[in-house]
Amino acid sequence: MLELSKPARVSSVTRITELSDMIATPKAIAPKTDALLAHVVFALKHEPMQLATLHEALKQVSAEEMSAALAQSPASSYLRRAAYVWEKAHGAALPRPAGATTGNYVNFFDPKSYYTGQTWERHEKYRINFNGIGPYEFCPVVRRDPILEAESSAILDELRSWATAPENAAFLDRVMAWAYLSETRDSFAIEDEVPGPDKENAFVQAMAQLGDHTPLTEEYLVSLQNTVINSRSPLQAEGGFRAKQNWLQRGGHGALAVRYIPPRPQDLPALIDGFMRMANAQDDVPPLIKAALLSFGFVFLHPFMDGNGRVSRLLAHYCLHSKGALPKIHGSPALLPLSVAMKQEERQYLKALEQFSKPARRLWDVIHIGDGDFRFEFRSTPMVYAHWSGQEASAFVIRCARIALQQSLVSEAAYLQAYDRAYDEIDRAFNLPNRTINLLIRWIHQNNYKMPERRKNAEEIRYALSTADLSRIEHIVLSAFAPT
Repeated sequence: MLELSKPARVSSVTRITELSDMIATPKAIAPKTDALLAHVVFALKHEPMQLATLHEALKQVSAEEMSAALAQSPASSYLRRAAYVWEKAHGAALPRPAGATTGNYVNFFDPKSYYTGQTWERHEKYRINFNGIGPYEFCPVVRRDPILEAESSAILDELRSWATAPENAAFLDRVMAWAYLSETRDSFAIEDEVPGPDKENAFVQAMAQLGDHTPLTEEYLVSLQNTVINSRSPLQAEGGFRAKQNWLQRGGHGALAVRYIPPRPQDLPALIDGFMRMANAQDDVPPLIKAALLSFGFVFLHPFMDGNGRVSRLLAHYCLHSKGALPKIHGSPALLPLSVAMKQEERQYLKALEQFSKPARRLWDVIHIGDGDFRFEFRSTPMVYAHWSGQEASAFVIRCARIALQQSLVSEAAYLQAYDRAYDEIDRAFNLPNRTINLLIRWIHQNNYKMPERRKNAEEIRYALSTADLSRIEHIVLSAFAPT
């Protein structure tokens, strides 16, 4: 299994205390027995939810032990949760306890501690509402974080204010055109690829169509994948989710070069079905947090042989569209260029991905056969791909959203405003062609508001402008872009 994020350890404390690396536990509260079920109940009471580990642990608990515990404490909400997971893990029903389960229905996830979704299952026997962000088959877990949630809400509020501010109206179409193009190029750049015009246009079109509120299906995801790959050969187009094993490989030699292995083909159908159900559900999960879960969850599953990274970043936008989180600009939702920020923060992006991918890689035995061929043996359970912590992914996407708003959209609008001021003043003062004015502004702006020496003899200005004229234009550009 994946290592516990915060193991519980007996410590010299008077009450259970969550520290940065463990759950410090008084000896009096720790389980008094080595029986696995006692430790499962303790984990449900006191530890961060690690559902995959609970699922596998309960496979080791016999039906007789589980039933006896329930008969002894039929009202225990923790035993009822454990019994619910026991039946999922074993794929079988426990005999009904001698006394009927008592007590009110309880939520599997405490909404005060975790972000939750709809009630996916209302289990009558144990009176459990499974209310995860996704269904049991694919349910990432994110603990509530008031600071993160406030920042997520603030970013979207600021985006809405910026997009509706009257002083920005004249620039929004141009800013959005820049955002679509930059998002496209940087999403490809993250994959170390420079898109040609055909791929660029196809990707922009795919982004523009994300607001159509089409539910995620295999057919829809295949169409996105085929669009971003934009292969001219029908033989290379994928017609469905993969039916063979894939892996990510970079640097190194032999098995050490394999840095991530997604689920086995036989495990993928249940996982991707749960993923799509989560994506299509209406819930109160903050939009940027759910966008992170869709984007990272998709790339962890890697359901195609190619194009998974680019589709995963499209799905972040898809989520923001489907939740109505983006303001309208002339009837179309705005674009928050997350890939631009992800490219800028590429090391942090890799770190956020590796929070899951590195420990997941250690669950596989890899044998290098030769010529890029490997044999893979999975030593764990597909549940690790279903029940992972989305904390790091959510924090990273929210950070990128802040960068995308401030350093991309707002900065680009400010740039266009300054550019237009400089252009208008130069145009009024000098009789120059449009192209020459544009060149002058770009050259001077990029050279710290001084005309580059190598450009002073350029054909466009050699005979048209004197030294005094160039000095005046430098001052106009400086005043427009960096007013005192």
